[in-house]
Order: sequence, then C-alpha cells, then structure tokens
Amino acid sequence: QGARKIAEGDFSHRVEIKQRDELGQLADTFNEMGAGLEERDRVRNLLGKVVSPEIAEELLSRQIELGGEERVVTVLFSDIRNFCSLCEKLAPGEVVALLNAWFTRAHEVIEHHGGVVDKYIGDAVMALFGAPLDKPDAAGRAVGASLDLQQAVQQLNKELIADGTPELNIGIGIHTDRVLAGNMGSASRLNYTVIGDGVNLASRLEGLCKYYGVESIVSEDTRKQASAYAFRELDRVCVKGKQQPVTIYQPLGPAQQDDATLARHQQALNAYRNRQWQRAVRLFSTLAREAPSDRLYQLYLERTRALAQQPPGPDWNGVFQHSRK
Repeated sequence: QGARKIAEGDFSHRVEIKQRDELGQLADTFNEMGAGLEERDRVRNLLGKVVSPEIAEELLSRQIELGGEERVVTVLFSDIRNFCSLCEKLAPGEVVALLNAWFTRAHEVIEHHGGVVDKYIGDAVMALFGAPLDKPDAAGRAVGASLDLQQAVQQLNKELIADGTPELNIGIGIHTDRVLAGNMGSASRLNYTVIGDGVNLASRLEGLCKYYGVESIVSEDTRKQASAYAFRELDRVCVKGKQQPVTIYQPLGPAQQDDATLARHQQALNAYRNRQWQRAVRLFSTLAREAPSDRLYQLYLERTRALAQQPPGPDWNGVFQHSRK
C-alpha cells in the first residue's frame, strides 16, 4: 500500500512498522525516501514561485554551474511610467498591493504567449522569449505579449479608477539578439538570466516610449521576425551610450493588406529623410490634424521646421541622437 501511495504522488505517506528487524529497517528506509521526495517537491514548488517554472526546471534538471550558452532571445522590458510620483500619492502598503496586482496580470500575459519572467526590478518586468527553452516565433510571441499587456493595463485601470487609485501607464521595449543565457552570479547565489548588448538595447527602447508618446517600441531585428503583425516606423535613432543606429517601430496589431494611413506616414518619413522639408511639413501636418493627440507628428513637425530654417550638412543621415536613457 505504501509503494502504491508513493507511485500515486502521495509522498507524505509513511509506513508504520515498530519492529526493529530487517523489515523495520526497510520501513525506515522507505519513509526516508518518501521524506526526500516530499522535500524535493517542496523545493520544486517553492522555486517555481521564485522563478518561472521553465527556469525552475532548467535549474533542477542539470548540474548547477556558473556560465551559459549563446542563443538568440527576444527580450521584453516593461516598467511603470512616473512611478516615483505615483508612490508619493500612496501609502507603502498600497504601493505593494498595486505592484502585485499589475505583476500578476503581466505574468499571466507573458506566460500565455510562451515567455518567462526573468526578474522584477522595482516597478519593471524583464521577460524572455526563447530562453531557457527554444520557442518558435519568439519575436512574434513577444510582440503579441506587448499588445496584450497594453490591454491588461487598461483593464486594471478601470478597476483602479473605481477604487479611487491613480491609473498606471506603462512603457515596453523589445529587441531580438544573440545573448549569453545561463546561470550568473556566485557559487553560493546565482540567477538564471541573459546578458549582452541586446538586453541593454531592449531596456533603452523601453525608455524611449514616453518621448514618442507610445506604449511599446520594438527594434528592426524584432520587426523582421514578427511578420504576423503590422508596425509603424517611428524613427532611426542612436540610443544613449550606443553608436550604431537602429530603426524603431510601434507594433499596431495583426498585419493587414492595405493601410492608407501607414502609407502616408511612410511618405512623410521619406520626404523628411530626403530633405524635402516643405513636402514633409505638409504631410506631417495632415497626419497631425487627423490624429491631434499623436505626439509623434508634433515631434516631426518641430524637427522638420527647425531643419528647414537651418539645413543640416551633407553628412546628415536622418538619425536622431538620444542623450537620455
């Protein structure tokens, strides 16, 4: 009966035999085995709450050692805008409850799309798509998660407004790159994570969301691998601390056959980059009238008018240099 209970997964079952002969020793050994299996499950369950289940399995399935392997991963960063100002309006307990409510929803969305939460950093979430397990269409999964995260925060805000709590605004940055994935830290305390220049770029892209007035920004590398979605090109930039330009995009939703507004948007960008200042101003002005709350077109109107008054030199390539994170 004891063996059957263990086989069924009831590791708490114990065999009660008081005799001290060989049968008693066998019972003691059996109970020690059950206790060991129960402890293993307890550690597994606890680890699964500290890290994502996939990372827990990765850590438990092989010998723990520092180091990692290179692999292509899509990294997603998301944080709450103006979080410090938000904290000033709430008691510490209310801040913790608010963060837990948001993190719970964010985790569900990320997991639904096949990603894993790498870590929580203050009010930020770092998630991985393509590590520790390979996932088909990792970039597309990350983009889909970003769109659903925007929906999730809107739903949460409805609840917050009803409770008289300030709303949340988030920013999301996504980049796909080859990184080093594995166990990082010390021999006594480690963390499964990814490191590399691509991780830093994802974080930088998230930081640009407020400037462009959008909730999500992805890199060119991610856009190329997420063909199921439509994107609006935002800019060509050098983020702070980087010299290599990157083209950045806003994910809009599932790809569509024709989008007249996106076509006119691209015409305006082409005019701007070809130094056709008057044409660019005319096109951006039309787009701004159609979408008066869209900060992007106001930015381009300001830039284009300034460049028309003081034309750039022959080496100008349309890349905007960001000096802030």
